[in-house]
Amino acid sequence: MTMATTTTPAASATPRSHGTAARRPRFVHAVTFEWIKVRSIRSTWWTLFAASFITVGVGVLGGGHAHSGESAALVLREIFVGLPLGQVAICLFGVLAATSEYGTGSIRSTFTAVPHRPRLLAAKALVVFAVSLVTGLLISFATYTAGSLALGTQVAHPALSDGAVLRAVLGGGCYLGVLGVLALALGLVLRASAGGITTAVSVTFILPIVFRMMGDSGQPLLKWWPTEAGQQILLLIPSPENLAPLPGFGYFATLTLVALIGATVLVNRRDA
Repeated sequence: MTMATTTTPAASATPRSHGTAARRPRFVHAVTFEWIKVRSIRSTWWTLFAASFITVGVGVLGGGHAHSGESAALVLREIFVGLPLGQVAICLFGVLAATSEYGTGSIRSTFTAVPHRPRLLAAKALVVFAVSLVTGLLISFATYTAGSLALGTQVAHPALSDGAVLRAVLGGGCYLGVLGVLALALGLVLRASAGGITTAVSVTFILPIVFRMMGDSGQPLLKWWPTEAGQQILLLIPSPENLAPLPGFGYFATLTLVALIGATVLVNRRDA
């Protein structure tokens, strides 16, 4: 009796490369990766919530102090008097979205997970912009609503049915959205939380104050300063010495994009 032996073909020594294994992370994967990191940082959300709460509270105080003889433009300006607090929170968020990884050293793992630096930074910028925009819109509309409810019966009420008022309220959120990306770019360049936050606050607050103190000689600098130009979208009646609301915001957004591209080029070369 003969025994038949069956042999199985030997597995190929060279493993076949599967498309999913060899494929690099796509942009949507990078966005998801960045969103998970941002969502896991509790201090970020507490900072944004606290700034939103304080900004709305200051808006209520501003609305309560509005007088009957003031125009709707001035009333809206008083309601939005607390918006700089929202700017501080957005600056902190944007800077820390970049510098926190450098501080902990986790940026190496991030670069390993997504080796393509421009794709990674574009995803990070998109997440920062989305969070800043949504937060900014919530702050802007909540401040407008709460401040309007605090107005007296004889005070001019800026209504959203007025196109200029709607543009200003929407513009407040859009301005904060772009500001978050600018702060992110500064954080990527400086890589240090203290330096990035100090620079962002200086760009947004301190330098414009210095330009105003310079009088007429500082007006050209103030007119073309990025954040000041972007804030013109918040005004119902902008000053003729400054850029118009929409061109000013477009100018601010363009310079922010240039700053982000410059930061991307620097990170791609420096942090290899």
